[in-house]
Amino acid sequence: MEETLLLLPNSVKLYVNKIDYASQLIIASDPDQCLPGQLRHFNLSTSPFKFGDMEQDDYAFFNCTSWKGDTSRQLACLSGPGYDIFAYFSSYPIGYSDLTSCTKMYNLSSIPREIFWQNNILHLNWSGPECVHCEAHGKFCRSKNNSAGLGTECYDKPKSKEDIKKKIEASVATVGSVLLLLVFFAAFRVYSSDKAAKENQKRIENFLADYKAFKPTRYTYADIKRITNEFKDKLGQGAYGTVFKGQLSDEIFVAVKILNNSTGNGEEFINEVGTMGKIHHVNVIRLVGYCADGFRRALVYDYLSNESLEKFISSEHGDASALSWEKLQDIALAWPKE
Repeated sequence: MEETLLLLPNSVKLYVNKIDYASQLIIASDPDQCLPGQLRHFNLSTSPFKFGDMEQDDYAFFNCTSWKGDTSRQLACLSGPGYDIFAYFSSYPIGYSDLTSCTKMYNLSSIPREIFWQNNILHLNWSGPECVHCEAHGKFCRSKNNSAGLGTECYDKPKSKEDIKKKIEASVATVGSVLLLLVFFAAFRVYSSDKAAKENQKRIENFLADYKAFKPTRYTYADIKRITNEFKDKLGQGAYGTVFKGQLSDEIFVAVKILNNSTGNGEEFINEVGTMGKIHHVNVIRLVGYCADGFRRALVYDYLSNESLEKFISSEHGDASALSWEKLQDIALAWPKE
C-alpha cells in the first residue's frame, strides 16, 4: 500500500501513519526506521507542527569505540562496525559513565524522549490551522488552494466503491418502487374501469333476460342501421339521445331512439324499456323493440305520423281538445305502478 509522505522543513521526510483531526495529532514514522538520524535536521519553528510528546530534554551525542559499559542509551540505527553512538541527557554527570573511549559529537535541545524508545514513532501536534470543526461534521480538512497563510477548508470524505455501490442500489430500488407503484396504479385504473363497464353490461343483460316475458324484439346494431337506412332521416334530439325514422316493412314505420353512450350507467335504458314495455294502451306509444349490442343501445317505438305528443297536449301548438281530460286520465291510470 502506498504511504502518505509528510515533508517538513530541511527536507525531513516522514511517513504518516495516522491523523487524528479531533486532537489535531499526526502519528508519523521514519522511512529508514531511524528517527534519531533526522534529529539534527528538525526545525519545527518554521512549520505548523510541534512535538506531541511533552517529555522533552536536551541531549549530548557521543561516538564511542571499544565500549564496554551500559548499552541502554545506545542508538543502534546510527552505530556501525567498530563504533557505537550514544545519547545522554546534557545534565547527566559524566563521571557516572566511562567515556574515555568516546568523542562528543553534538548537542540537541528539546528532543522528545519517545524518539529514543526504539519504536520509530513520533507524535506531532498542530495548533493551526484548526480542523476540529471539520471532523465534528464528518469531513476531512485540507489547506485552501492559493492560500498564502494557513487557511483550511473542509471537504467530504472520499466515497468508497462499496458506498457508491450502495448508493446506486438504493437509487435503483427507489426508482423501481416508484415504477412498480405507477404500474400498479395504472393496472388498478384499467381493472376498475373494465369492472364497472362489465357490471353495467351485466345489469342490462340480467334485465333483458327477465324482460323476455314481455316479448319485445331484440335487434342488433346492424339491424338498427338497416332499419334507419344508415340513420338517414333524423326526427329530433333530446338529452338522452337522437331519434331517427325507420321502416320495418313497406307498411310499418318506427321511431328509433339512439341512446347516448357517453353518460349514465345504463339506468335510463333499463328504466325506459322496463316502463314502456309494461304499458299497453291505445293512447300510449308502444315499444316495438330494443338494441343492446355492446355499448350501443337503442329503443324502437311505433312511429307517430302526427308529430310529437307535446303538440297535442299544449294548446299553444294546436287544438287541446285532441286529448280530452278523460283521455289524459286514462293515460295516467294506464301508467304502471312500481
